[in-house]
This record gives sequence, C-alpha cells and structure tokens, in this order.
Amino acid sequence: MMGIVARKKFKIGLVLGLIACLLLLPGCWGKREVEELAPLMGIGLDLGQKPGTYLITLQLARPKQTGGTTTEIDNRTFSLEVSSVREATEMVYKISSRIPFMGSLKVIVIGEDAAKAGFNDLIDFAQRFAEFRRSMYLVLAKGQAKDILNVKLRNGELPAMNIKNHMEQGNKLSVFPTVRLGHYLTVLGEESTAPIVPVVEIVKSGTEGIEYNGGKEGEEIQIQGAGVFSGDHLADYLSDKETKGYMWLENNVDNRLINTMDNQDSDINFGGQVLKSTTNYRVYDNKGTIGMQYQIKASIAVDEVMGMKKQFSETEWVSLMNDAENSFAQVIQKECESSIQKERELSLDFLGIGRHIEERNPVYWKTIKDQWEGKIAYFPISLNVQVSIHHSGMSDSSATTNSREEGKE
Repeated sequence: MMGIVARKKFKIGLVLGLIACLLLLPGCWGKREVEELAPLMGIGLDLGQKPGTYLITLQLARPKQTGGTTTEIDNRTFSLEVSSVREATEMVYKISSRIPFMGSLKVIVIGEDAAKAGFNDLIDFAQRFAEFRRSMYLVLAKGQAKDILNVKLRNGELPAMNIKNHMEQGNKLSVFPTVRLGHYLTVLGEESTAPIVPVVEIVKSGTEGIEYNGGKEGEEIQIQGAGVFSGDHLADYLSDKETKGYMWLENNVDNRLINTMDNQDSDINFGGQVLKSTTNYRVYDNKGTIGMQYQIKASIAVDEVMGMKKQFSETEWVSLMNDAENSFAQVIQKECESSIQKERELSLDFLGIGRHIEERNPVYWKTIKDQWEGKIAYFPISLNVQVSIHHSGMSDSSATTNSREEGKE
C-alpha cells in the first residue's frame, strides 16, 4: 500500500512541478499589437533653445488604406524640445496615442549645431536600447536636422526613406561614404582614426546649376560631401572633391562617373565610367624614413570624347586613348591629393593612415601613436595611380575613324 501512495504523491508532485515551470516560461506577456505601434523611420537631433535640451524630431510612418490592397504612408513628424530621447517618445505617445517602434528606425540625422556641440549622449541611447539596430544610417545635416525631416519632397517620399534609399544606392556612384551607426561607433572607439559622416542638404531649384520644375510642388535633397569629426564634435566639412579622394583612398569606389573637364593641359576631354577599382597600400622604410604609398588601379570605359576637331585614324585613336588614361589618372590623383591635403590641414586622421601603419608596422606605431596628430601634417604619403581603358566606345563605322577599311562589308 505504501508503494502505491508514494507513486501517487510522486505523480502529483510532478504535475505541480510542470505547471510551475509553464508559469515561469517567457511568453507574450509584454506583446504589443501592430495597430498600437507607430513605426519610427527617422530621428533628427538638434540643440534646443534652453540650456541642456535637445530639439528631437521623430518621423513616424503610418500605413493607411486607399482602397483595395494598396497603401500609402501617412507622414507624422513631431519636433520636441526635451532633455532626452525617452522624454521625446513619451511626449509623442501622449499626442498620437501610438507607441513609437524604434526597431524600424532607418536614419539618424545630426543637425549642424548638435554636431559642433557633441552628440554622444544621444547616440548612447541608440546603442543601449535593445530595439535599435546598429545598421541604421547616420548623416549630417547642413543646417537643422528638423528642416531635413520636414522638407516636402516632390516625389512624395518621406525624407527619412529618401535618405535611406540614397544611402543604399550609394555604391552606384561612389561619391560619398555610407556610414552606419555600428561603423561610426567602431571608428569612434579607435585611437587614431577620425569619424566621417556624409552630408545631406536641401537643394532649391536654381542653386548649384540645378533646376527642376515638372509642375510638382516640393523640393529635393542631395547627399554630397562629408563632415570630419574630432571625437563626437564636428571639426570641418570635406568638399565634394575631397570626399571623392577619400573614397578612392578607402578603396570604396565600386562604380563612378568621371570626366577630365578640369584638365587644362589638353583641348580634348573625356567622360567615362569606372568599371572596376582597387586601392592597396604599403608602408615602406626608406633608409629609416617610414612612409606610405597608395596604389590605385582603375578600369574605365570611355563614354564621351569632347573637343575633337577632326576624324582620327585607328593609330591616332589608340594614341588618344593613351592620353585618356593619363587624363583620368590625373583626375584621380588630384582628388586624392586634395583629401590628403585636407587631412594635413586638420591634423585629423579621417583617412585611417595611422590604422594602416599599426597593421603593417606595429613596432613603429608604438613609438609615434601618442604624437600622431602632430605628425600627420608631414608624414610621407605618395600615390601611384594606374588607369586602363576598356571599351572606348569606338566601332568599325565610327565617325571618329578615318580608316581605309571604312565602308567595306
């Protein structure tokens, strides 16, 4: 009898134990319905008018039915003067009755004033809060971030989504860096390298040679140039040319449109497309003098030849394409030199030269790392640029060929 009673008690204890385990298992206790959320697409960070406050702009997207299965995005953008990001999300919830969902965030826009003052306190929230992803893009606004996120675009896109699309397609032209939050934080944690962030600005019709009409109301935004940071403080801007040089030196040119119109040494100029580019570097020791050489190789297809006054024979055309190789190499060389010169002027290593020295000559790096900012201005750097022309665009019946075989079938 005692054996039967013991078995019953064991079974009851086992059942109670299983029930207790089920109660302790994590489940959907803290779930939030989609209808209760407002997807956050972009955050803008500016300085507030009151000391110690920020003007935080939250751009929320709310899908709305338009009939059938199609949906449109309802833009709900709020700007709030607060002391923290959490306070801003609380205030938005009070207004919109929807909880901003941070996991959908695509872009963080840093306003010029906040960038100059330092914004690490705000970025700290982005890396601590579990819903945020380090893959979101980081851009620097010319002016206020609020103005960028509130601009009415002619194509009807949300500004945050427009910037995100720009960044995702950045490798199509390779003229500005693509910076994600994770990359920025990694560079910020390095001892020598200065962070760099692309610049976004509003472009009005009639400025910088750009005109647009099309019968649509609204404006356009563009990403051009970059900002160089000392820690989390904006130090200076890179021009378009300096930024292009940075892209070459960082081996970030996948595709690129390029022309030689600034080459004053020739009456004939070329336009083309970079098909392939590779940048390597070597740290050398020349009789005790440590320096670095960049080696850039680019393959380019010629799309345009401008300024030709006569037809060329095949031999002359080959010679002309050799001139094109030299002209394109000069353009790349000048862009890189402008970026190197900017680094020397700022004494901020946004090119990551110190990082390269540490990788290739760690013993030497240990002797100079504490004085690196002072050495940037005169550290020996040289360039070796090689361009090869592929696809000159010339066919057997080209008007630019004065060939004896012309006209034969």
